[in-house]
Amino acid sequence: MSLEQTKLQLLAHSKNMVNAAESSQWQELTELDHRWHPMLEKAVDEYGEGLSGVVEQVLDDNKTIAKCLQSAQQEVASEMQQDTHIAGAIKEYLK
Repeated sequence: MSLEQTKLQLLAHSKNMVNAAESSQWQELTELDHRWHPMLEKAVDEYGEGLSGVVEQVLDDNKTIAKCLQSAQQEVASEMQQDTHIAGAIKEYLK
């Protein structure tokens, strides 16, 4: 695969990961992430500095994914807190 094809493949895969994160498709994101690391390592081994043009975009995508994950984690934590409060209220009511 040529350098340009590799760059396009990396960018497309990175965008697919962003799309999965933004749409809360966590299973798909996990599967994409599992394939991402070997793909990235191979590209870096083959082209190294030649990938510098895509590094910034990939890093930006990573920040977007991290924000989506953080938001989802906060949402789950909030729901768990509400569930704990409800369970406590029911327990208190049943006394």
